[in-house]
Amino acid sequence: MIKALHTAASGMVAQSIKQDVIANNIANSQTPGFKRERVVSCSFDQILQQASVKVSPSIDPYFSASMAQPTRINLQSADNFSEGPIRQTGSDLHFAIEGEGSFEVTSDGTVRQTRNGSFMIDADGELATTDGEKVQCRSGAIQMPMGKWSVSENGSIVSDGSEVDQIKITGASQSTRIIQGSLEGSNVNVIREMADMITNLRSYEANQKVVASIDNTLDKIINEVGRV
Repeated sequence: MIKALHTAASGMVAQSIKQDVIANNIANSQTPGFKRERVVSCSFDQILQQASVKVSPSIDPYFSASMAQPTRINLQSADNFSEGPIRQTGSDLHFAIEGEGSFEVTSDGTVRQTRNGSFMIDADGELATTDGEKVQCRSGAIQMPMGKWSVSENGSIVSDGSEVDQIKITGASQSTRIIQGSLEGSNVNVIREMADMITNLRSYEANQKVVASIDNTLDKIINEVGRV
């Protein structure tokens, strides 16, 4: 009975984590380049089989029990390469990637990849994200040229007919191209996320009822059976 209580309670924890992830997906449904995330659980046997696989330090695994079987709750990026809709903005500092790949940006020595091509020219005259991260080109951070400039489909920054530098695209393929004056939208389907949220809430409530039922049974065992 205690095992059943642990199973139901840990299931509630797993569903709480999933609810947080779904809420984050919905909150970022209008964030350019955002990729939907999901919670993935697997059996303890699967964990042992995958023990040799290195887990990203950014992932915080959680161990729980579900259906009387230990499971691991693991946050993964789902549909990581599926593209969101591309919309025109008309801004020279907006860029969308069509196809595979991502922009590389740095801040205080930390490098990360992003599909969010909403950039600006910072106080140093360099191309940067709205959070101040430097956009990387072939030669590092790029000092944007004065006057008229443009970015071609292969990422080349052209000024006065000459190529100044080329925006770095990590994981690009031959068909990858950059579209200036556009942004890639999120690949989150809000209707799908709302449906998942309702389903997950129902599962949470079911586990909650199991916990309450077991608690009531234990109360009777302790306070009533002992009197007989």
